[in-house]
Amino acid sequence: MADPPMDPATALSINLLTRMAIAVRIEARQTAMFVIDTGAERTVISTELARAMALPSGPRTLVHGVTSDTVVDTVMIQTLEFGNQRFQQILAPVFPRADLGSDGLVGLDTLGRFELIIDFVETSVLLRPNDGEFISFNRSEATAGRLGRAPARAVKGRFGQLLLPTEVEGVTVDAFVDSGAQYSIGNRALQSRIGRDGARGPTVPTPIILGVNGTPLQAEAQTASRLRIARRALGPTPLLFSDLHVFSALGLQDRPALLLGADILTRFETVALDYARARITVGPLRRRRPRRGI
Repeated sequence: MADPPMDPATALSINLLTRMAIAVRIEARQTAMFVIDTGAERTVISTELARAMALPSGPRTLVHGVTSDTVVDTVMIQTLEFGNQRFQQILAPVFPRADLGSDGLVGLDTLGRFELIIDFVETSVLLRPNDGEFISFNRSEATAGRLGRAPARAVKGRFGQLLLPTEVEGVTVDAFVDSGAQYSIGNRALQSRIGRDGARGPTVPTPIILGVNGTPLQAEAQTASRLRIARRALGPTPLLFSDLHVFSALGLQDRPALLLGADILTRFETVALDYARARITVGPLRRRRPRRGI
């Protein structure tokens, strides 16, 4: 029996911190929860769901992840819908549900039609298609008036990521948002430019695991004394540094680059990623709650 029609006004939910999940309809007969992942180049489906729906197999394909690239199986999704948007003939890589943490991922191949607005104060997520209509928890929340200053211009990376000029200790950096990443990670070129490659004391080894294929990488924890994003000064900011595969995949391995994760994103009230217009808007910095007296 087919699932009941979705109500786009209640289609979105929050999964943990920035893992935002949206209800999608596959082949007009199956509803599933897909995580919105601005770090994923392509829309992905779980092996279990693809098998249960008997989706036709496609050719094996190379997928670039945060930590590595891998060749995986694919399936053909004839129609994928959420809200009033329909996407056709999506060749979707498949990964085990345990690796994805959901039924699938909505990647940049699909997000390119939208403006994605994350409100960390209200813990709400808004998707605005090109026609201007919001898909959100609550229609009364569908305003962008609190986003603050004019949006910063960005350029699109190889897979559709928005690269935002950022400054780390006065060094211009290409930064991009990964809504599925918990920590912000700089590449070795950035680490060297700001003198955090051992010249200012020992680094702290930190094991990390990122990406859907679970490839482990070593990182080093250091604190940048100054960080500025879209004219917002963040002050001292802890960062990790590692040779992530995504930097080389985007052609950023030889110049300073930074993956922006939840630890930095949640310092703002709002973050808006407008893929159609290639711009990023960050809202005011969140106020820290005053400590209570003893």
